[in-house]
Amino acid sequence: MGKAATQEEIFAKRIGQALARARATAALTQEEVSEALNVNTETISRFERGYTLPPLSRLFELATLYGVGPETLVAGGQARSLEPAADITSLMDGLHVEDREFVRDWVAAMCARLSARTSRKHK
Repeated sequence: MGKAATQEEIFAKRIGQALARARATAALTQEEVSEALNVNTETISRFERGYTLPPLSRLFELATLYGVGPETLVAGGQARSLEPAADITSLMDGLHVEDREFVRDWVAAMCARLSARTSRKHK
């Protein structure tokens, strides 16, 4: 069996996947990114595969190039923040008022249900 992945390796993979998604969304190739940042294409590939964590300054350059906030890359998702409530709010922004109400009611019902289930488990 192989060794278990360290937290840093898991974090690097998550950031790498976010970098690859952001690059694809920006419709850029690894070669175009490497030229824009004046680095080897292999460097971009290593970032995206999670083999190497980009330095913080490079992460900011990549975020700017891809038109996303650096927190998007660190959080490992396209529009995900580090705060779940902000994620839900962002997802609901494009919905019609009635749909937002439906989602809010559904989330409230699910939270009540899960909370009740959790409190039963702890008794």
